[in-house]
Amino acid sequence: MLGTGNCDPFGCPGFFGLGTYQQVYLSSAFPGAIDIEGLTFYEGQVTHNGGLPATGTYTLSFSYTSFDPGELNLASPSNNIGADNETFFTGSLPVLTPEGSGAWLVISGTPFVYNPADGNLLLTVTYSGSANPYNPLYLNTPQCGPETYCPSGTPVVSGSAYFGTAGNGGNYDGGLTTGFDYAPVVGTPEPASLILTLAGLGLVAFFYRRRSSRNTQ
Repeated sequence: MLGTGNCDPFGCPGFFGLGTYQQVYLSSAFPGAIDIEGLTFYEGQVTHNGGLPATGTYTLSFSYTSFDPGELNLASPSNNIGADNETFFTGSLPVLTPEGSGAWLVISGTPFVYNPADGNLLLTVTYSGSANPYNPLYLNTPQCGPETYCPSGTPVVSGSAYFGTAGNGGNYDGGLTTGFDYAPVVGTPEPASLILTLAGLGLVAFFYRRRSSRNTQ
């Protein structure tokens, strides 16, 4: 369907005056301690502009947070950032990689060791830069979120918030569908499943990195 999904933060930050986007991932959604080496966001929608991400400079960082999906503080993004905040990526967004009938936005960065025993995971995306491409890029979102209908038995494992000149808001949906490209943390058991797609909605996926190659078994 044309124009579905979410164009924040990678497709239309200028339109909404976006300065910061945050997405929290519930700790119980993870298979164990992981070393996050890459992120994947999925484009399975019909795009207006051929799948071009926004121009400008993006900075992505990870930290722990005590806030759950649907409960991020909307007064200021700094209120949500907890311990061990580390920059993962900064720069211009890469072009999308064609994959099947859609495309993937793949962002590699400085590895971040995340242990779900220490709290939920927070992704903070800050933006500065020039004009957006006309007709923004929409990336996939789950079918439900903290304040929207979820099928019976479907857990909500992620939520998002946005902050900008047009106002602050969020907490009502599940954020962007996200894939984590990771390496095992030394001393932790290998997960029983190398790829997990939660809730049947493709909300969070894990790609186990072995010998520097991506596996999607």
